[in-house]
Amino acid sequence: LQSKNWLFAVIFSLVNFSSLFELFKIFKNERPDVIHLNSSKIGGLGAVAAKLSSFIIHHSSFVVFTVHGWGFKEDRPWASRAIIFFFSWLSAIFQNKIILINKADLESAKRFIPASKLALIYNGVEKINFWAREEARKKISVNDNETVIGTIAELTKNKGLNYLIDAISRINAESPAFVKAMAGKQMPNTKCIVIGDGEDGEELQNRIISLGLQKSVFLAGFIPDAEKLLKAFDIFVLPSVKEGLPYVIIAAMQAGLPIIATNIGGIPDMIEHEKNGLLVKPRNSENLANTVIDLIKNEEKKQRLGLEAIKKSETNFKLRDMVDETIALYK
Repeated sequence: LQSKNWLFAVIFSLVNFSSLFELFKIFKNERPDVIHLNSSKIGGLGAVAAKLSSFIIHHSSFVVFTVHGWGFKEDRPWASRAIIFFFSWLSAIFQNKIILINKADLESAKRFIPASKLALIYNGVEKINFWAREEARKKISVNDNETVIGTIAELTKNKGLNYLIDAISRINAESPAFVKAMAGKQMPNTKCIVIGDGEDGEELQNRIISLGLQKSVFLAGFIPDAEKLLKAFDIFVLPSVKEGLPYVIIAAMQAGLPIIATNIGGIPDMIEHEKNGLLVKPRNSENLANTVIDLIKNEEKKQRLGLEAIKKSETNFKLRDMVDETIALYK
């Protein structure tokens, strides 16, 4: 096992060195005025490559890095998080400006990066041409009498989809209590649809089977332009355990969906609890299940949250604003 780990470390180092060298060659030949980096790994490698090329060609590029969620906030062993934090701090030395896409990450950055380097710029999305509800529901094989709890997400640990699956199991178990509380009214025929693929697909499918949810939860896989299908959903849920400022929530807001999402990362920048959506605790399937049941019961609340979500998306998360603020930063 130790020899395999050693071999992996060597290969990983060689790949990183090769990437660093390729970036160095590009920057040396192209002499860009601005280098804009995204993702933690390339944020470090690209910034170092830019500095090395400036020594050779005596041309300094303006290096910008956008943080899509700090890696040291992910659910990892403390040693891994400490190493990621160190390299985040080291990379920042070679970056001229660092864009944060939410207030929580901005506050974290202020603890180890000079404030003069930092800028808060929210993600923005242009107007989406959604499929009409009836057409969208046909495309994902949903009947008119079904209440659809849906999400679009990568099938990875950060998205917390195992908690959504567990919540659906709890909702199914609560059906008799729902009938009693609603004076005999039947629990709507609910279906949960997850659009997306990823490394945890098999694990999540096994969880669905182990809980007997094959008729309730469906992994639809990757669908091109999936955001156009959002109006097929009745409730949008994003149970992430780590986020930056998710584009998919902006899309769900544009679609006028009632949104339930975890109170982490940049989501509180987007969702004001009980005003334009509902916030739940991360890693808490019981809280999530209860919130979904409450929303299913209250049609007026669903309508109100959806309308407020549209207003918020039109005010705070426009593509034009993001582009203008980014160009101003370059200048």
